[in-house]
Amino acid sequence: MARQRGAIVRRYNRYAIKYRTPEGKQKWESGFETKAQAQNRLNELLRDITRGDYIEPKTMTFGQFADEWVGSRSSIRGSTLSAYASLIRQRIKPFFENMRLTEIGYEQVQRFVNELSVEVSPKTVHNALILLRVMLTGKRGGSAIKRGLLRSDPTKGVELPSRAHRKLQPLSVEAVWKLINAAEELGEPYKALVYLDAHTGLRRNEILALHFTDIDWNTQEVVVQKAVSKQVADDEVRKWLWTIGPPKSAKSVRRVALPEEVLAYLKVLRASADNPDGLLFRRASGAMIEPDYFDEWIFAPVVKRSGLKSVRFHDLRHFFASMLIAQGESAKYVCDQMGHSSIQVTFDTYGHLFPQSRLEAAAKLQAAMNQGKNKANGSGLVAVRNISGKKRLKRKAEGD
Repeated sequence: MARQRGAIVRRYNRYAIKYRTPEGKQKWESGFETKAQAQNRLNELLRDITRGDYIEPKTMTFGQFADEWVGSRSSIRGSTLSAYASLIRQRIKPFFENMRLTEIGYEQVQRFVNELSVEVSPKTVHNALILLRVMLTGKRGGSAIKRGLLRSDPTKGVELPSRAHRKLQPLSVEAVWKLINAAEELGEPYKALVYLDAHTGLRRNEILALHFTDIDWNTQEVVVQKAVSKQVADDEVRKWLWTIGPPKSAKSVRRVALPEEVLAYLKVLRASADNPDGLLFRRASGAMIEPDYFDEWIFAPVVKRSGLKSVRFHDLRHFFASMLIAQGESAKYVCDQMGHSSIQVTFDTYGHLFPQSRLEAAAKLQAAMNQGKNKANGSGLVAVRNISGKKRLKRKAEGD
């Protein structure tokens, strides 16, 4: 086989490369911002051809690949896949959709990150890049590299905006009562949803899946064992369907203690319910309240009526955690009641709300050091003189 040379061609303000495959077919790759990038890619291709490792790139656009990738991920939880599809549609596709996969390199990804950073928060930029990396190089599912559509990771080395950590500021008791009072003015299920969540800290999708049978009336606890989640619809009309299934994770299954007044309120709700074993919260038609409907038609009116600004339903969950901490509950108890995956998550989220923890730890350390100091220098040791007359410490014998 004749030695491959290839060529670099300038097109407008970019560079392209051309070369011949082992079968003699001429191939082009374009989109390189500098000549050095084009040369590096050409060297890589020619090296693979010489070694016999060459895989002919398939001419697939990112948009085509993204649609196939989402459609093939059957092992991902429905709500997660829905979130992925939304992020791809809103943030990733608009930039990469018409690019061929072989045109996506480090420079293109870095430019994507830079442009997206102007529009959205650093957290969203990080999430978008992580998802893009999974799609292109992930070990699970039909990633571009696994399918032979790419040979290297174009996201490697991309610089991301810093994620400045903002300490969570929970709602005050007064603000929560404004929400409860506003919800009471609107009637049910407004009040019950806000009142119950302020005292339990359940996630939105957990509280909407609650049945009266999930209340342990003897132990005064809510048994969290279900959640509303999205699934791929099979009715050929809708793409996604809200259903009740397992909660977010195994750690989400838990028992949350109920105050007596809240339990009494739930008993009143059950007594007036059409089905005393059915859902706690339903639409007027009797159907399950879907999260999208809840956000727009139930909680948004409550917030508007309360006069508060920028309040999310999830803020009631943070309020509940902050109240547990304020009452002196341990981090382990808070972790269990919140259904966190680990106590580290609890500390990462609410660590700054444990104001005495550092002082108490320092005080305990000081007490232990003082106790050790007393044993070392106090009644446990006596000074004696050796033959040369110098003092040394000797432990007292029992009975001294």
